[in-house]
Amino acid sequence: MRPRFTSILTSAVAVLLVSGLAACGGDDSGTPNDARVDAPRIDAAEADAAETDAPAIDAPSIDAPSIDAPTDATPTSSEWIQIARAATPGSGLSLPIMGATVTYLKPQIGTPANDPAGFTIQASQTGPALMIAVDPATLTPVPVVGDTVSFTITTMASVGSQPRATAITGFARSAQGANVGALAQSVTAATDLVTALDSYDSEIVDVSGVVAGAFNAAGSSFEAAQVTTTGIGVASANFLLRIPVSLKNSVDVAQGCTFALDNTPIHRFTTQAQLTAFTAADIVLSGCPAPTVMSAVALTPTSVRITFTRNVLASSVLANGTQFTFDNGLTASAATVSGRDVTVTTSAQVGGTTYVATVANTVTDLLGTTLGTPNTATFNGFVTPAVVRINEVNANIASGCDLIELRVISAGNMAGYKVQERTGVNNASITELNFNFTNFNVQTNDIVVLHINGTSGTCNPGAAVNETTSITGQLAATFTRNYDTAYDWYASDSGLTATDNVITLYDATGAIIDAVLIDDDVLPTVATPSNVAANSETQAAACATANQWRMVGGGVPAGGFVDEDFRIHSVRNSIMTSTNNTGVTIQRIDNTDDNDMADWNASPGVMNSWGLINAGQVAF
Repeated sequence: MRPRFTSILTSAVAVLLVSGLAACGGDDSGTPNDARVDAPRIDAAEADAAETDAPAIDAPSIDAPSIDAPTDATPTSSEWIQIARAATPGSGLSLPIMGATVTYLKPQIGTPANDPAGFTIQASQTGPALMIAVDPATLTPVPVVGDTVSFTITTMASVGSQPRATAITGFARSAQGANVGALAQSVTAATDLVTALDSYDSEIVDVSGVVAGAFNAAGSSFEAAQVTTTGIGVASANFLLRIPVSLKNSVDVAQGCTFALDNTPIHRFTTQAQLTAFTAADIVLSGCPAPTVMSAVALTPTSVRITFTRNVLASSVLANGTQFTFDNGLTASAATVSGRDVTVTTSAQVGGTTYVATVANTVTDLLGTTLGTPNTATFNGFVTPAVVRINEVNANIASGCDLIELRVISAGNMAGYKVQERTGVNNASITELNFNFTNFNVQTNDIVVLHINGTSGTCNPGAAVNETTSITGQLAATFTRNYDTAYDWYASDSGLTATDNVITLYDATGAIIDAVLIDDDVLPTVATPSNVAANSETQAAACATANQWRMVGGGVPAGGFVDEDFRIHSVRNSIMTSTNNTGVTIQRIDNTDDNDMADWNASPGVMNSWGLINAGQVAF
């Protein structure tokens, strides 16, 4: 176990300072009080009184410093930080911080309430440290890492059990250029990062480990994965690497990678110890799994996009496309790289013909790791894609027999189209709809009904299969859940989430082409604020980026579609739709598509129209 602040002197100073400061109040000038003048001190009378009221002083000696220390002793910088960490959250405080070092500048990513801009301070290698949730850009001078600073904390908060200073006054810098690296602890071998989490919170560390699990949403714009280190060798939901989604994608950290963090703060969220990285300079990767070919899709009659499991090193791909070969007489003449995708220029494809793309192992990821297997993918020659919209939803049907209806706006092919709820995660703890259509052609005004939990005898009593050639291929007289006016398709997912959710439609190229945000709350009142699932918020952000969801009238809330702003701008009352397939649903009200809640019926829903265009709609 690491040494901590345990002396009787520190405890006594903390108690006396907090009580004294609360009694005296703050300095209106915002300048930290002169501790020698204003801080409570332990004089002889107080010591005698303490000895009179305290338990017998003949107790066994404990080798701690005597409380009869010099009467004018001033707390150290670390003790000031510890006093602030122990303060009761609230405003109107006057907690001085003297001579602390700025160790990290945290950017504002995600929601300001949970992940605000700020900075961490520390004075000794073993801590303590404190998160200052005040945007550095609002301070004068603007702090930088290595500054020695002083200020007075006027408001403390606790977010996810992490103490944070949320308002300060009298900010001043007395020196610059401190060696912050000297304050960083190497914790790779530490065994108590979770069990002694409070004593590590906000302290900067150097640590290396292995990403032991898949990344999942961990707050708006963030993802996290379980990790292991030398000291903590078993993966745990309380020991994570948490990073912004944009950083995860750009540096391409994934399960199986070895990572090293340099001078980054440990973050606390309730019982979770979160190793953090906010910029590419914070993290170094090695030993990641070899890249493989994930998929291929025709973008035009003369181009194919091949997607890999990892970002591709652009310099490893030859511009003439000779590393990419095809069967059935198709040839390559050029190749360009963008992240995980390589777009290959081809000779003319035959529409609907199945091709196999093969990639040479000289293509590498960003770390220079050569391509592994599989190194092939099949795709169909280009055909005109359909234009499709989400038209009707009920996520509240009993036994998970939920329904999603799509309407065809323009004829074409739907091979590779995908319907997804939230982020489409499917692992041991989370199952979200992620359904892909296979090759079939549709006409303008066709309706496609996707039946959820299609492997259940309750939801699919006739054991119907997907209709790909005719809407009357399996009549409702025999297959009682089918609609004779629509193509009926069946997904094995066990049911949609009827609280907050995002239903997203992707085309064969992976582009978001439609979306709807739904929520179970009735009214958008601040009096009953929402807590929206991280995966819903993450997907809402993706839909906003794709310009497929916005506020009525345009734009996105300043903090994104998060919590209350998710609810206010979503189609509400998903929980009040019918628990069967014959009652009320959430559905579009006309032929327009403004990509906002005004496209959809108001709560509590209207009578279903599965397999038909909705009330207010007309044929295209």
